[in-house]
Amino acid sequence: MRSARSRRRSEPPLWLSRLRWRLRGDSARIGFVLAVVVDTALLAVLPAPAAGQGAGRLLLLAVAGNVVLVAVGGAVGSWALRRRDASLPRIVARDRAATLAMVAGTVAVCAVGLLHEPEEDGRDRRREQVVLAAERLAVRRAPAFTKARLRESDVLPLTGDVYRVCFPARRAGRAWCTFVRRRGEGYRARRDSDPRPNASADALAGPRPTVLPEP
Repeated sequence: MRSARSRRRSEPPLWLSRLRWRLRGDSARIGFVLAVVVDTALLAVLPAPAAGQGAGRLLLLAVAGNVVLVAVGGAVGSWALRRRDASLPRIVARDRAATLAMVAGTVAVCAVGLLHEPEEDGRDRRREQVVLAAERLAVRRAPAFTKARLRESDVLPLTGDVYRVCFPARRAGRAWCTFVRRRGEGYRARRDSDPRPNASADALAGPRPTVLPEP
């Protein structure tokens, strides 16, 4: 028969027991902070649809997403857990369900990013081909100032197969631009007489309409 001293030694410390009980009904708070940090990092690193935005916007997106998961997942999951085990306290069930919902959300963000990676790679390859076609035209027809700055290209997608690629011009607020259109397996560029950079032309940019001669 064990003595009282040996039983006390085998029992976990009091602070650890309190921590376990606190986490049992309060894990969602800690999980929320961790989920926001991890989701923000995943959105910034993985080629997810939200990639390319600023860190502040990604943080707000992660916070908003996890708030929805806590509210909806906690309510629905709590009902499901207490239906299976009626003895489970409501607050514990809701906390556990919210935590599981945030874990599932983080897994979903990771999965979407990995699935989006091939599409992102294809977009990068198309961009490289588009810029290369514009550079070939610029080497033949652009002024020396622009030829020396071909690496400073600005690409504006107009449609699925048409792009506007601009390079710096000597005059401030002006650019040397081309229209690049898909032709078979490659891309072909032609000069755009509009000197406005893509930031100024924006939606007004586009291939000029063809004027047909009257019969």
